[in-house]
Amino acid sequence: MRTEDLIRELAKDATPVRRLPPLTVRLLGWVLLAGLSLGVVTMWMGARRDLADALQQSAFQFEAAMLILTAMSAAVGALTVSVPGGERSALVRWLPIVAGAICILWVGGELVFASVTGAPIGRLTFAWPCVYKTTSVALVPGIALFALVRRAAPLSAAWAGLLAILATTAVGVLGANVICPIDRPLHLLLWHVAPLMLFAAIGAGLGAWLIRWNRNLR
Repeated sequence: MRTEDLIRELAKDATPVRRLPPLTVRLLGWVLLAGLSLGVVTMWMGARRDLADALQQSAFQFEAAMLILTAMSAAVGALTVSVPGGERSALVRWLPIVAGAICILWVGGELVFASVTGAPIGRLTFAWPCVYKTTSVALVPGIALFALVRRAAPLSAAWAGLLAILATTAVGVLGANVICPIDRPLHLLLWHVAPLMLFAAIGAGLGAWLIRWNRNLR
């Protein structure tokens, strides 16, 4: 087959392609949706009664700041790596990983400090409601971010899925912290921040499968 004939055949099957909105527009839209989801679920489930006091605590403030950094950087990373050739630095992949790891290490440090000083660390119990709270906050932003990632036709599907799940899980954990009144470090470690990396690892496999599956449907 001649080159001209091949080009004609490929052009015959091609579908119209719309230019992606700028990264800032896509990110802003997702941030607004994530904030709306956080607010709606918090009103639905009810914020913790001592939220005003918790907001004055440095530990709560630091963890919230790291969760916001994780969510924002992971969302930027997901939207960046999903565009072929859009990534200019490995920082967009690793910054959210580092921020999420700091969240876990911070709460882990609180657990160690409480154990050494004899402060209450909490009991080892199953707290599935906290996972439910996290999932409820993260569900809609997660679907939206996956849709944005899929639209960009990512080549690094595993990384795009990992970062997308990490971003939405961070928003979900922030919501769980606002709703759940339990501040014991063992509870926070096991049922609030630990799911960050667990869900992110699942997201790597899920993202690669889902994005390629959707691509095959086109």
